[in-house]
Amino acid sequence: MPGLRKVFPYMRPYSWMVVLGFITTILPVLMELVTPAMLRVIIDEGIRAGNMGRIWYGAGMMLAAAIVGAVTTIGQGIARAQISQGIAYDLRNKLFRHIQSFSFANLDQAQTGQLMTRISSDVDVVRMFLSAGLALLIRSLLMIMGSVALMVTIDWQLSLWMFATLTLAAVIIRVFLRAASPLFSAVQQRLGSLNTTVQETLAGIRVVKAYVREQHTIERFAESNVSYMEKNIQVGRYLALVLPALLVLTNVGTTLIIWQGGLDVIGGRLSLGELVALSNYLLIGMSPLLLLSNILSMVSRAEASARRLAETLEIRPAIQPPATARRPEIVRGGVEFENVAFHYTGSRKPAPGQFGLNGAGGSANGTNSGRNGERPVGEEVLDGVSFRVAAGQKVALMGVTGAGKSSLINLIPRFYDVTGGRICVDGVDVREWSPPELRKRIGVVLQENTLFTGSVRHNIAYGKPSASMAEVEAAARAAQAHDFIMRLPDGYESVVESRGDNFSGGQKQRIAIARALLTRPAILLLDDSTSAVDLETEVRIQDALAELLAGTTTFLVAQRISSVLDADQILILDEGKIAGQGTHAELLETNEIYREIYRSQFGS
Repeated sequence: MPGLRKVFPYMRPYSWMVVLGFITTILPVLMELVTPAMLRVIIDEGIRAGNMGRIWYGAGMMLAAAIVGAVTTIGQGIARAQISQGIAYDLRNKLFRHIQSFSFANLDQAQTGQLMTRISSDVDVVRMFLSAGLALLIRSLLMIMGSVALMVTIDWQLSLWMFATLTLAAVIIRVFLRAASPLFSAVQQRLGSLNTTVQETLAGIRVVKAYVREQHTIERFAESNVSYMEKNIQVGRYLALVLPALLVLTNVGTTLIIWQGGLDVIGGRLSLGELVALSNYLLIGMSPLLLLSNILSMVSRAEASARRLAETLEIRPAIQPPATARRPEIVRGGVEFENVAFHYTGSRKPAPGQFGLNGAGGSANGTNSGRNGERPVGEEVLDGVSFRVAAGQKVALMGVTGAGKSSLINLIPRFYDVTGGRICVDGVDVREWSPPELRKRIGVVLQENTLFTGSVRHNIAYGKPSASMAEVEAAARAAQAHDFIMRLPDGYESVVESRGDNFSGGQKQRIAIARALLTRPAILLLDDSTSAVDLETEVRIQDALAELLAGTTTFLVAQRISSVLDADQILILDEGKIAGQGTHAELLETNEIYREIYRSQFGS
């Protein structure tokens, strides 16, 4: 059980509970093994000898064993609950923290549904094993070993029959485990695929309804559901074979041992009390075999889930902090690209909203999902890009879809690592910065704006939870969000529903801009962040930004010429290269691509 072996170290913080659980598992088994011995005393030394004292002794010991067994079983249940729930809590926390350390490159290769399955269903499968399966497994092994040992002390010849039965049972169990383990892993994988289908459909339910694709999504879900069901049925068939096989084996073994024991009693080699004790030990030793099909099912499921959890925890975050990271108090905001090259690498390029969990490593495993028009995985997205931006300048990025604008933006806060050249902030390679410290000084508004469940104020103050109400309002006013927020029923305390579904695209963009402005960043990255607002609102936002963020270096990905007129530099990207650089007036005179964009919006 290599997967479960990696889970067992999580028991260390609960070592006292583990000791208690082990003791309370052993004691009930010992008490159960006392009963056959006392029956032998009652029959041979009490009833047959006419000794009432031995009868009372045997009966008293059986009653005491029953009481001790009941009390310790209660303690076992308490210990099991504490250990299993505690380990599940620790696993979920560690998984979530580890997933938080993933870079964009890792997340590009991770299916959301698979991650959700691992952090919920897989952890719960392991918890169930630790809560019930492990105790049953230990109890079963102790009952088998204890009963066999005591049978040997009474009659070693009949014990050989028991050994033969157990050997055959071990063969059946081994065959089952080898066949079932991959099936249980496949079951969890298909459950993850089912969850992915549900997650994607719910996230895009408006698109589904807009294009009347309900029937298509129902059929797609049905396919995943059927696949999941069929794999579970396959597992059920294996279980259906194991239990009858063990049942036949135990019944045949029990019959043969009782038959031979009866002959030995008739022949005088065994006493009646010894035969009764042997038959009870036989039942104690054989009964766990009938439970083994359920126990093995729990073990196989838990092993498959534990391996998936270990696989997730062993994924190395693609962005690694340097051994000695820079943590400067003041960041001026100068940015320089030196012959930068970049491409997405990975086993595949995910479609929008679709993720797989294959692990990620290296500089940029995966691709930023949801962008249209980019070149295939492994092909250069940026190639030989060099430019310098002085602190406080405004730089606009323009170009056709897929030219590499968003990719360039994502390299500055080191969401991905470059595959060639280097990027410097204040003259220092971003790979020498502490990633959290670098990102704290960079405000980012991405193409897809995410709002979290909570209040409007909570969402604006997301990057600076300690912000005062005055600071929140100032940021909202600069983002032209204050007026519509005040028209909400509870103003800044109004509830934001899941993914911000109760806000329009333009409103979400303005809240996202306010969130970035509140941190007063040294560098502000705006990735087409005003595409959903009208031109008048955009102008007001630009004017407010110029006033509020004087001295802030700003990178603006834009489609509208009107958004870049006052930029200190405009970079024209084409197929990952800089095809033009200059001010609006300079590019209008010298760059054909920029003139084409201008003509498309304003005519000749």
